[in-house]
Amino acid sequence: YIDSSNQVYFFDEETKKIRQNLQELGQFELKDGTLQARKSLAYSLAHLFEGRDRVSFSQEFQNLAQDLTHPEDFPLQATQVKADLRDYQEKGIGWLQMLHHYGFGGILADDMGLGKTLQTIAFLTSQVTKESRVLILAPSGLIYNWADEFQKFAPQLDVAVVHGLKASREEILAESHQIYVTSYATFRQDSEFYQGMAFDFLFLDEAQVMKNAQTKIAQTLRQFVVPSVFALSGTPIENHLGELWSIFQIVMPGLLPSKKEFMKLPAERVAQFIKPFVMRRKKEEVLTELPDLIEVVYKNELEDQQKAIYLAQLQQMRDHLAQVSEQEFQRSRVEILSGLMRLRQICDTPALFMEDYQGASGKLDSLRDLLVQVADGGHRVLIFSQFKGMLEKIEQELPDLGLTSFKITGSTPAKERQDMTKAFNQGERDAFLISLKAGGVGLNLTGADTVILVDLWWNPAVEAQAIGRAHRMGQEETVEVYRLVTKGTIEEKIQELQEQKKHLVSQVLDGTESRGSLTLAEIREILGISEAST
Repeated sequence: YIDSSNQVYFFDEETKKIRQNLQELGQFELKDGTLQARKSLAYSLAHLFEGRDRVSFSQEFQNLAQDLTHPEDFPLQATQVKADLRDYQEKGIGWLQMLHHYGFGGILADDMGLGKTLQTIAFLTSQVTKESRVLILAPSGLIYNWADEFQKFAPQLDVAVVHGLKASREEILAESHQIYVTSYATFRQDSEFYQGMAFDFLFLDEAQVMKNAQTKIAQTLRQFVVPSVFALSGTPIENHLGELWSIFQIVMPGLLPSKKEFMKLPAERVAQFIKPFVMRRKKEEVLTELPDLIEVVYKNELEDQQKAIYLAQLQQMRDHLAQVSEQEFQRSRVEILSGLMRLRQICDTPALFMEDYQGASGKLDSLRDLLVQVADGGHRVLIFSQFKGMLEKIEQELPDLGLTSFKITGSTPAKERQDMTKAFNQGERDAFLISLKAGGVGLNLTGADTVILVDLWWNPAVEAQAIGRAHRMGQEETVEVYRLVTKGTIEEKIQELQEQKKHLVSQVLDGTESRGSLTLAEIREILGISEAST
C-alpha cells in the first residue's frame, strides 16, 4: 500500500520480498503512487512484477521490457558487409542495434571464433554516417587485424590505425576519419589528445583489460564519456564477480549497485541485472552453423629495434641482388636463401640468432595476446614453428599465461612422442609445441581445437599437414587456425604471391636445399626489388 506521502507499507511475505528486491535494484523513486526507475531496470522490474494483476505499466515501459526480453524480435536494420552472416551473428547484430536504440551499452561475450569482430563491423555499417566517429581499443597485437577485417568486410568505411610515434599519432587523430583503432596502452599515453574529441561509439576488444577497476586504463575510460559503449570479451567473468562489475562501470555506469552491495547479491539477482546487456553464445550452441575449419590471418608489426635489424638485412640483400647476374646468382644461391631465412627469423625475433638482443618482438606480443584468448576460452592449442629456438621462447612464456604444455622436436624419441600425444588427447595440459620436421606428419592431436602457425612455410602442403594434426577424423569441435604474419615484411609479400605462384611457395624457406625452380626474378619480387633498379 502507498499512502499520500508515498510511504510504502508491506503486509505479507510476498510483498516484503518485493520490497527487498526493489531495495537491491536501487535508484528508483515513488511519485504520485507511481514507481519511477531508470530505463535499464525495465527487464528486472518486468520480471519482478510478472503475473501481478494489480500492477500496470506504461506502453513505453512494456515496449522496452519486451525488446530487452526478446531482442531477436527487434527489427534488424540493413547492414553492408561483404560476408554471408550466420543466423546467430544476425541475432547478435540485432541485439547491438536494439541496445543502441535505447541508449544502452553491453558486453558481446561470444566464444572465441564466433565472429565478434564481424558482428561489430556489420553493426557499425548500419549506424555510421560520414560524420560519425568510432573508437576501437584493442590489445596492441590486434589493432591491425581490426583494420584488415574492416578492409575485407566493409571497405567503404574510413579506418585509421593510431599507432607509431606520438607526433604521427597526434596527426592521425587531427584528421577526419570514421573509425579510429588504437591499443589500450597507446590510448592511455595519448589521453590528452582524446579529451577534446567527441565519439559516437566506443568498442573495447578483449575487455578483460578492464577487469581490474583500479588499473589506470580503467580509471581513464570511466572518465571518457561516449554515448554508446560496448565490450567484446569471451570471458567477462574469469575469477570473481568484481571483474564483471568493473567492465559494466565503463559500459553502463549506474546499472549495478556499489561494488560492496553487488558482491553480496545472490547469483540469480546478478543474472537478472545483467541478462539483457550480455550476449553470450558458446560454440557448442551454434555448432550446426559453423564450418569445420575457420582460418584467420593474425597480423603483427615489427617493433622499433626489430624493424631496424630487419631493414638493415633487407637492404643488404637488395643491394646485392639488384646488380647480380644470373650466373652470380647460381653461385651464391645458398647464401641468398640463408639471407631469406634470416629475414624470417627476424620476423619471429632477432633473438633467434642474436644472443644479446634485448628488444621486443611484435610477433611474440601478438602471440601472447592470442594465447590469452585461448586460455580465457578454455581452448587447447597446437603451436607450430619451424625454428626450435622460437618454440623454446614460447615455452618460457606459457606458464605466465597459466598454460601448461608438451613439446616435440626432432630429437624427441618415438615412444615419448606417442606417450605425450596420448596424454594430450586424454585432456592433459593445454598446449602442444611442435617443430615442423618433428610434427608435420603422423601425429593425431584431435584433443586440440586451435592451431597456431607461428611462422608460415609457404608450402600449402606442409601447412595442410600441420593443420591436419587437429582437423581430422575424430575431431568433434570446429578447428580454428591462426597464421601469424608480420606486416610490411617478406611474410606478407609471399602471402600475396601464394595464390598466384603455387610452384614458388612450395620452394621457398622450408629449410631444404631443393630449390631448383626458384628464380632470381622471383626472389627479387619477394624482396620488393623493381625491374627498374636491376
